Amino acid sequence: MDRELMSNEENYCFDVAGYLHIPGVLNQGEVNVLNQALDEGEHADGMLGWPSPLRDPFRDLLVHPQLVWFLNQIVGYGFRLDRQPELLSDVTYDVTAPLVGGNEPRDPARAYYFQNGCRYCQTVRAIWALEDVEEGDGGFVLVPCTHKVNVETPDDIATGEDDMGLTFQPTMMAGDLFLVAGTVLQGMRPWQGEGPQRLLSYEYVGRAAMQSAGTGPKVKEDPSPEWHAEITPEQRASLYRPDYEYSSPPPVIVTDGETVKVDESRKVFHPSFYIRDPNSGIDEKEFYFWELNGYMILRGVMDDEWLEKANEAIDKFEDRIVVEDELSRGSKVLAGTGRPALGGLLELPEPYCEPFRKMVAHPPVEHRVTWMGGSGARMSGETAFCSVKGTSGHALHDSGEPMYPPMGYQFQNGRSYSEAVTTTWQLRDVEPDLGGFACVPGSHKAKYPMPPGVHACDDHMGLVKQLVMKAGDVLFFADGAMTHGTTAWKNPIPRRGILIKYSSRSFHRAGGEMVHPWNRWGEDLLEGMTDAQLTVMRGTDRDARQLNVPRLEVTDGQVEVSYERGSALYSEVAPQKPVVDELKKRKDLSK
Repeated sequence: MDRELMSNEENYCFDVAGYLHIPGVLNQGEVNVLNQALDEGEHADGMLGWPSPLRDPFRDLLVHPQLVWFLNQIVGYGFRLDRQPELLSDVTYDVTAPLVGGNEPRDPARAYYFQNGCRYCQTVRAIWALEDVEEGDGGFVLVPCTHKVNVETPDDIATGEDDMGLTFQPTMMAGDLFLVAGTVLQGMRPWQGEGPQRLLSYEYVGRAAMQSAGTGPKVKEDPSPEWHAEITPEQRASLYRPDYEYSSPPPVIVTDGETVKVDESRKVFHPSFYIRDPNSGIDEKEFYFWELNGYMILRGVMDDEWLEKANEAIDKFEDRIVVEDELSRGSKVLAGTGRPALGGLLELPEPYCEPFRKMVAHPPVEHRVTWMGGSGARMSGETAFCSVKGTSGHALHDSGEPMYPPMGYQFQNGRSYSEAVTTTWQLRDVEPDLGGFACVPGSHKAKYPMPPGVHACDDHMGLVKQLVMKAGDVLFFADGAMTHGTTAWKNPIPRRGILIKYSSRSFHRAGGEMVHPWNRWGEDLLEGMTDAQLTVMRGTDRDARQLNVPRLEVTDGQVEVSYERGSALYSEVAPQKPVVDELKKRKDLSK
């Protein structure tokens, strides 16, 4: 490779989705040699041990330069092969079996780690495409983003009985390399393609990660010393030596605090302090979908009568629609005219306000906002988006990186902590490829900056998804944490979506009059304070990361106040000049 590190785009894709597609690594000649060797081989496994020269191209793939370059950065130096290469096909796999993987319960030997800019993905499957795989061909499938999911996979998703649209079958050309994190939910589905099925899989693990035993004669030995015959089975189980057949998987001792007993099934025994609450009122598949993706669609919330009244109200006050700024931010793909919007929906005269006031604290929606972020969320920003054909998209924005607590996402002890949840009530159908809300599923857990191609939607590596919805559906998304925006509106029927924002009880989102020190504390308490002192006496305001103002800085040991602001700041009450001057002005006017 002619560069030292993976690009931010490559890092972002693997970190968010759990896979990376590297096209054209093998040339046609190399592909032909591998296919010919497979045709001449007597069986579909053991390629590394076949007679020479049949084995040679498979051994070359074992340490292919491009593969090594990527694995050094994803798995870490010292990675190794866990088991022999295998063909992924209907012949070698049970294509009716449930998908396997997911990050709950966590398997540290296969897991994805990221801290302080350092990544270790303890297992990576490298798939070499030796024949083309077209869309809809079947074969290898996965559920993106599941390498970081914190919720156990529902059975329906693993079996495919109701995968909620999550299963993804990658398309590949012969010669492509496809890298997949070990904890990504993955498996095989029946082959539907017209041509032959040829995917070759090599599984690599971290230097110290213990997973499979090898196949050499030494592996079958039991190296336990003779004196182990004098101790109990439980004691022997505690003294096992790894990497042998007898200890792969390791023996399991089940405990209750008073006794120990060997469990011959060898299923992982790892007690949890917590149990799932059957009375929580949370649908397990909804929770899984939300925690995995950072968005969720609740179908059919509004009935026909409600939809009719809401649309009628917007038609009635169409003259109040304001064309806002063009939001494509320089993207050619998203470019168009400004976005038409109608605000003040809750203040419309009766009866036109009624369909929108009905959206306030609506039980099915309020219930989900509560489990997404906790009680005490406050609602604001109710606006009707009325895009017409040619209206620009909104360049994708926000992400889990850099970290931003006031609009962030965390998961802990079975709870979702989304500090900002936005809903959009659909008054009309949102059709495929005709514009509307778009996002990068899983990006609420991103550890790398959003690439420019994702921001502009012109080179998004297949990560950006435009959501299809029906009139009456309600969209929820982790605003501020998940990368989101809109694609340009191409439908001749104008868009009708009611956007409503929810902010958690923990953080302020838009400022207000209580941000002023004199409103929060009273003028008497502030008498004689310096501008720096007044700065820390302000009330809660929107946090614009490093661009919040006023802010204190230390220069040559002296505290100074900076009012320099950036484009991300849009709190109307953020001061642009010394607060002490404003306080003095108020006192002068009151005399």
